[in-house]
Amino acid sequence: MDNAVIKIQSVFRGYLYRKTHLPITLRIIKQHLKTTFIKCSKQLKDGRLNSCIDEEFIIQLITQKFNNRVIVPEKRKWYDILIRDFNFGWIPVNIKSTTTKTSDNVGNLAICVYSYTSYKMNLDKSYNNGLMSRVLIDCLLNKKYNRSNRDYYFLVVNKDDTTEVIINSCRGLSKLTPNINNLPFQVKWCQNKKFRYFKIEKVICKFIRCVKTPKHSWKEDFLANIRCLKGH
Repeated sequence: MDNAVIKIQSVFRGYLYRKTHLPITLRIIKQHLKTTFIKCSKQLKDGRLNSCIDEEFIIQLITQKFNNRVIVPEKRKWYDILIRDFNFGWIPVNIKSTTTKTSDNVGNLAICVYSYTSYKMNLDKSYNNGLMSRVLIDCLLNKKYNRSNRDYYFLVVNKDDTTEVIINSCRGLSKLTPNINNLPFQVKWCQNKKFRYFKIEKVICKFIRCVKTPKHSWKEDFLANIRCLKGH
């Protein structure tokens, strides 16, 4: 077979692999955490606050082992850490500690813009929901879809069994849970343990159906009526 053909086939196979598989570095970190003792916090009554403590500890474990391949950003970024993968480059990762049985928040609309669209984003910048909502709608209307392997990743530790570590991505989720009070959506991790590759059109259809699912809320009516009031 011609060397040029072999090279093209090799490049194409590499492209397909990167497109349909999670980053190797993320899988290595998963194996490291599975074999590391993690004692989840129970010191507070609020489970969400306990999860925050767990997540800080998990980030410490990752940075201690993979220090030269991890960046911990300033607080309130749209990701928890950046991880450097040799094939994918720097990837944004959300760290979760959960029972996996509840519906958990995933972040703001920036994660959807980053994963679903071709809009250029800087990993060093912060993005608010106001801007991201407008960008997302524009990209969906004009089919400016993400045709690259750019994605937003999740690393999830089961607080009831810390040997179970789930890795997935925005584009690899099987089932999204709608919640009008926690946009863009929530995730029940027991239903999303495995990464599944979907074409971007199917991913976006799933997202739109999810956001459309909740019924018209009283909050929408309330805000519309308040805005109609005059003389105040």
